[in-house]
Amino acid sequence: MADRTWYLYMIAVRPDCQGQGRGTALIQHVEKALQASSQRVLLVETSGLPSYERTRKFYAKCGYEKEARIRDFYAAGDDKVVFRKVLNVG
Repeated sequence: MADRTWYLYMIAVRPDCQGQGRGTALIQHVEKALQASSQRVLLVETSGLPSYERTRKFYAKCGYEKEARIRDFYAAGDDKVVFRKVLNVG
């Protein structure tokens, strides 16, 4: 329903395996697959809770920009934060 725009609901790496580049490898694999088929934009979401600060920093480090915050989305006080990355222009 959108022109070459994709939404990645979730990726996860077991806590004992974090910090080893696995999350970066996962997201890069998704991006490369989408770029190869000329997809334009990838959106990802995460929680706005303080415990998800590391996740939000991860997406920023991977080149994603914070696009939106939907207050109280998951529960009262738990916002949904949406990040956006342009994959292909045009």
